[in-house]
Amino acid sequence: MHENTELRREPKGVSYLEYTVHSPDSTPRFVVVAAGIGFFHITEQATGRVRGFRREHTEACALARHLEN
Repeated sequence: MHENTELRREPKGVSYLEYTVHSPDSTPRFVVVAAGIGFFHITEQATGRVRGFRREHTEACALARHLEN
């Protein structure tokens, strides 16, 4: 595994909360994390497992919203 991979998967500093609509006391289950140049991982926040990936940020967000439901 590349030495910087784990650093990129850290969801710290990702501003997903301001773009999602949810109740104030719940947090999203899936987050979009930059995984390289032009790649985004959709990770499960509780476990850190990658559940999917997309090349476009908007498509990655759409997949994260789909997985939430």
